[in-house]
Amino acid sequence: MDIEILAEEKFSYKDRHYKISMNRAVNKRLYLRLAYTENRTGEWTTHIMQVFQGNIENFIQCLNSVFRTAAFRAELEAQAGPFAPPENVRGIKSWVPEERPREKLMAQGREAMSDGELLAMLIGAGLPGVTAVDLAKKVLGIAGNDLKRLAALQAEDLMAIRGIGHARTLSVISAMELAVRLAAREQPVQFLKLVSP
Repeated sequence: MDIEILAEEKFSYKDRHYKISMNRAVNKRLYLRLAYTENRTGEWTTHIMQVFQGNIENFIQCLNSVFRTAAFRAELEAQAGPFAPPENVRGIKSWVPEERPREKLMAQGREAMSDGELLAMLIGAGLPGVTAVDLAKKVLGIAGNDLKRLAALQAEDLMAIRGIGHARTLSVISAMELAVRLAAREQPVQFLKLVSP
């Protein structure tokens, strides 16, 4: 099949040869092609992954999120050292059950939850040494602990926080947009008092 290669990069490492290219298929759709060729058994074999036009942006954003998370983890390990004692890491699972956001929500209801705890539920999980509650506090911090400002934040603002990648950003933005729409639809009912002359 004839394809048009719009751009490509090639590089080699040891016994592997890599090629990344942006192509245009016969049907004019763009796709990203990642391939590597290796010789392990005396024969050359090629492994290929293709990402089609509709998924390229999501694929790149996911890669960006992975790299951000990996960089943050490397920074944490550099600060604490590779042999940091486990007691230095206090994850949510080590908290008493009534303080954990999920258990607290189930036992005490949504009204008992702080903004940070509710936001931590959206974020879902933290990173090594950083809980979802810690990440939620950072998110609220850039919004000045103001939910209206949080609702107005852009994806780039949220993803600038280490540990808040593409998926978590979209969860927060979606939830805030639902809240904004709900508030817009909640029009106060005004009652007119009819007074006879």
